[in-house]
Amino acid sequence: MEILSTGERIKRARIYKGYTLKRLCDNKISVSKMSCIENGKIKPEQWILEFVAGKLEIDIGYLMQDVKSQIIKNINDILKNPPTENYEKILRYNLKFAEEYSYNDICFKIMHILFNYYLNKNQFQKIQLMISAYYEYLQKCFSSKMASIYYMDIAKYFYISKEFFQAVNYYDNVIQICRENGYNEYLLRAMYYKDVCYIFMKDYDSAYELAVKIMNLSHRLQKNIEDVRIYHVFAVLSLKMNINKFHKYEKKVYELYGNNFKGKSEAMLDYSRILFGLGKKRTALNYLNGALNIYPKDDMEKLVDFVLVGVDVLLKNEILKKAGSVCDIALDYSISLNNIAFIEKAYYYKASILLKEGNYIKGEVYMNLSLDNLLKFGTNKEIYNRYMEMGEMYYKMNNVPESIKYFTFAISLREKYELSLIN
Repeated sequence: MEILSTGERIKRARIYKGYTLKRLCDNKISVSKMSCIENGKIKPEQWILEFVAGKLEIDIGYLMQDVKSQIIKNINDILKNPPTENYEKILRYNLKFAEEYSYNDICFKIMHILFNYYLNKNQFQKIQLMISAYYEYLQKCFSSKMASIYYMDIAKYFYISKEFFQAVNYYDNVIQICRENGYNEYLLRAMYYKDVCYIFMKDYDSAYELAVKIMNLSHRLQKNIEDVRIYHVFAVLSLKMNINKFHKYEKKVYELYGNNFKGKSEAMLDYSRILFGLGKKRTALNYLNGALNIYPKDDMEKLVDFVLVGVDVLLKNEILKKAGSVCDIALDYSISLNNIAFIEKAYYYKASILLKEGNYIKGEVYMNLSLDNLLKFGTNKEIYNRYMEMGEMYYKMNNVPESIKYFTFAISLREKYELSLIN
């Protein structure tokens, strides 16, 4: 995926053939001009490219492939396959050339790819560092289409960060752009996630009203792929608003998902959460067990992520014995995957379960194991919160020196972070 200018390609081919500049030019081109071409100071005319290609016995198409076309090809090749270990490095390498040659539209596209890569990896610090540059490239090559992509990305960031009010504002921007310009690609998706934000914000009336609009629009646009999501929203709202139509919509959701067991299990987990909130613990636990049992095992990383969410739901609802057994499974999977983020979270949940059970000795061990891992990748905010939890844990254990130590760590980290913002 190395990117070379036309001049660099000529120079490499010339050296490979063992030609001097004088021998290559052969009284047809001045040596000084060819030197400038090789060093990228001037662009060669078509006849020069044809002459050089013939002299060096290489394909003229190879010489004519400019930097922009190379970057575009590289990006297309990257997107054809799942992210590899060097995914970010390769994208950054291509971004460097795109920036150097002021290919602003390509810079924007690479920023979009990187942004979503970081979102999928929960690397929020990297996202925060790139948002301003991402916005600058939007301004440099502005179009309503690109604006809808940018606002959709930012909305997704706030959605994942659980800042739902902010997410709604950006989804509104996407919706407005789509309506004004007739873009349907993001319209339904933006409306759907805005609806979910309303649910998280407990604005159920607005959520129900918007869900009806989405359903009508999806039928009008013949975009039935969104129907399962909307029926799921109706099912959730039926539970939340005590509307006696939950099983009707639930059945429709499962029917539309068909053999998509991932979708079914995620829907069941949502219903479980709501039922726990309504105090229907037995029914909620049945849904959660069903979700964990049918979740596909073909992608272990997604499976572990899902199981850890299940542990979190159980823990929050004080189903500690079940939470402990499920957490042990998640921890074993995490260790086999050697995924530090999963291992940290599993250790943290294990510690939380043990502490709630009153087992402070083992709980302390797992909490420290969790912290050791979090320090390797966590954000300042995450580490600050963990220090505070550790301080509270040791306070409850009547270990005042350790409690003071972690509260001091937390205060020091917060002061450093605030100082960095000022500077």
